[in-house]
Amino acid sequence: MKRWTMELLLLIVVVIWGTNYTIGKYGVIEITPVEFTAIRMIIAAPFLLLIAMALERSIHIKRKDVFHLIIVSMVGVTLYQSFSMLTIKYISATNASLLISISPIFTMIFSLFFKQEKFSKQKLIGSVIAFTGTILILLVHDPSSNQKNVMIGTIIGILTSMSWGLYPILATPLVNKYSALRVIAWSTMIGAIPLVLLTGSSIVFIPFHLNQTSWLALLYAIFFVTIFGLVTWYVGVQKIGATNTMVYMFLTPFTAVLFAAIWAKEHIYIQQVVGGIIIFIGLWLVKHQRKTRVNEHDYDSNIL
Repeated sequence: MKRWTMELLLLIVVVIWGTNYTIGKYGVIEITPVEFTAIRMIIAAPFLLLIAMALERSIHIKRKDVFHLIIVSMVGVTLYQSFSMLTIKYISATNASLLISISPIFTMIFSLFFKQEKFSKQKLIGSVIAFTGTILILLVHDPSSNQKNVMIGTIIGILTSMSWGLYPILATPLVNKYSALRVIAWSTMIGAIPLVLLTGSSIVFIPFHLNQTSWLALLYAIFFVTIFGLVTWYVGVQKIGATNTMVYMFLTPFTAVLFAAIWAKEHIYIQQVVGGIIIFIGLWLVKHQRKTRVNEHDYDSNIL
């Protein structure tokens, strides 16, 4: 595959992930975020495992790593995916995308806590700058929004960012031993199990009661966001490297904001734009210096 073809596919993935902040809202109108995520993951998981098997000729995980994989799955799929859909449900696509974009800051904080990285002034300055931009966004007052929902969504959005920030720290030992695609394929399957249990037997009947719009949002999340997006992303990491691939992640919030403004007619406040720019400056300072093993695989993206 030629480099320009791979980069075009990565650009398509970023557009898909960005637009999902708006499209996903249609999926949680009739059903809860947990139900939506349970159906999405339980359908996507077998496809991801089959693709991993086809590309790598094996999906084997050693018995001694199973418990570690379960922990990774609970954080990266059960918690993160459920929190992200709750965030999308309660707050604007603009704020949701910008809040979740600060996950690399939490990755840095957790990496310092687990002693995977050394402290540096540049990382501290970048973190402070990014959080300043986040505060600006959170202080935006939209008179058309339900303030109680906004507060709930904001809190969940921060928890979403924290869980996705913790995920690469926990997953790095497994990714070093196996591969990112194999780990995410198994994580999707294992992480879906608690969601299915929470949903109960009704998960079998839910799909038959969804309207066309909800079904389209669900199918979009399953086949484009999850299967096509994840596989293409990790192939991109293999083909052109993690650093070159991660550059595209900075376009995800931009795509989310632009699509929300055009499709959903979300009003974009100048404070959100300024806050977003400040966040990206902070993220650039943090990520520019990172040369640890976490950064080699660097998949702390805004995957939904």
